[in-house]
Amino acid sequence: AAALQRWPEEDDADGGRRQLTVRSLQTPCYLLYRPVLEGNAKRMMDRAAGLGCVLRPHMKTHKTLEGGAIVTGGTRRRIAVSTLEEARFFSMGGFDDILYAVPITEDKLPWAAALTNQLDAFHITLDHPDVLTAVLSRPPSPGKRWSVFLMVDCGYGRDGVDPDGEEAVRLARRLTESTCADLAGLYTHGGHSYDVEGGDAIAQVRKVAAEEAHAVVRLAKTLRSSGCPVPTVGVGSTPTCSNPPEEGLPGVDEMHPGNFCYYDTMQEMLGSCTEDDIAVRVATRVIGCYKEKNLLLVDMGWTACSKQGEDHHFGRIEGHPELQVAGLKQEAGLLTSSDGSPLDFAKYPLGTILRLE
Repeated sequence: AAALQRWPEEDDADGGRRQLTVRSLQTPCYLLYRPVLEGNAKRMMDRAAGLGCVLRPHMKTHKTLEGGAIVTGGTRRRIAVSTLEEARFFSMGGFDDILYAVPITEDKLPWAAALTNQLDAFHITLDHPDVLTAVLSRPPSPGKRWSVFLMVDCGYGRDGVDPDGEEAVRLARRLTESTCADLAGLYTHGGHSYDVEGGDAIAQVRKVAAEEAHAVVRLAKTLRSSGCPVPTVGVGSTPTCSNPPEEGLPGVDEMHPGNFCYYDTMQEMLGSCTEDDIAVRVATRVIGCYKEKNLLLVDMGWTACSKQGEDHHFGRIEGHPELQVAGLKQEAGLLTSSDGSPLDFAKYPLGTILRLE
């Protein structure tokens, strides 16, 4: 076991530490271009400020302390997460003001209470009266109050209260009148911005962005007129935050995109970014050549990239428009020609490193 504590590529010929290169790395592996990430983060922070909002970046894409520091501009404050374990991880890394952006259930309340007691600000989301009953029946601890965002359905149809329904008002009133919880605000996610297709993608995304903002701003107005304070109104998906409504985001306080830090070819197709803004690649090696099938075998399966994106060949092989992914298994993938013509196998000897973006 002691002999395996360090891998061969970590040592140079004299047994000392050496600088790693892409070619020396085991594949498949994930490559990050840090200056691109930093540029993406700065542009989104500047865009939010220009729209009169603050950025609450979602951590679910990068899941790293280093990435979190970059996308928060070094503050390590005001983030969103998709699991309580992510919340715990970032809290242990010095982050605070964390929003758990998935409707909570009663079984998770002990963990949420621990985070509420530990942090200056920890927020939960909910959209169901039974869950609210459970929340109100067990304060985090004496002297501590729950901070609750109402999840709002802006047209995505996944979760959230109807912004024009009475249930939202009832939930907000219960929170406003509670002795152990506060209505922290409204949270919505325009995830249907990923479903636009054909025509002017940017115009379609901007339309979704406007619907997203109008839904929560409209509900906030309704709640405030009913006597319920709404401190924060939040919107966000990477497409809608990259191409916000033409009229801006009046009445919105926070944007909470996540994928923007890295971007990808899907975001490029949606008009969220250019190819130069894509900050990551999956490096893979050619491990098999099959001329009779016109296929290359690579050591990148869906566990190394994603099971999503099959309709668009899982992305693009950087610098090789003649190649496309034909299919992915768990730990290996097949590449073929993008136009059906015979591959020039001499260009891809075994061991060739390719990069999927």
